[in-house]
Amino acid sequence: MTLPSLYKQNKSFFIGYFLLVIIALFIIIGYSKADGFILLNPFHSHILDQVFIPLTYLGDGIFVIALSVVLFFLKRRFLSLMILSSYFLSGIIAQVLKYFIIEPRPSIYLEKMNYPHFIEDVTLRNFHSFPSGHTASAFALATVLVFSIKNKSFSLFFLMMAALAGYSRIYLGQHFIDDVFAGSIIGILSSIFCWIYFEKYFKKILKIPGKQAII
Repeated sequence: MTLPSLYKQNKSFFIGYFLLVIIALFIIIGYSKADGFILLNPFHSHILDQVFIPLTYLGDGIFVIALSVVLFFLKRRFLSLMILSSYFLSGIIAQVLKYFIIEPRPSIYLEKMNYPHFIEDVTLRNFHSFPSGHTASAFALATVLVFSIKNKSFSLFFLMMAALAGYSRIYLGQHFIDDVFAGSIIGILSSIFCWIYFEKYFKKILKIPGKQAII
């Protein structure tokens, strides 16, 4: 599989992501770190808390690994291996960057601004904000699923779910938009890399002919 062929087969997904990139860059370039964060958090409620707290787990390692295990035992072993490989690659990249780039999370960065919407026992307070690992995992998973399906009308649904998982990190006060933006790039590039370089290898060891799809 080559990058041009992946783009051709999944054009709606890439175009949709490009539109998200434009919006993210507009906010990153046009607003300060603090102002961009506040702009993206205009309203909080208990109901929204209960929506975005579960959504953020779409990028959690336990969820991704559990999904891979289930797919493996459902005899979707190629998809399982592809999800795992993209997850681990994106996770390694994100953690290495976190180690070398010491950026405060919003709860520390905005400490003197008395921002009122941090959530007790949810919002983290440390210096490992960049990039967003959850977002990287969510976009890695979404990209693999998009590449795997025959019915490409589901592509924008998977993109939307990854974007909501990314936004949940901002809503919950864990990350700034630049952290989420970087995480999304890491996730997508990790999946593209795995698909290009591992697809034939995984299908060969699993003895799978032709294309693999979940739908």
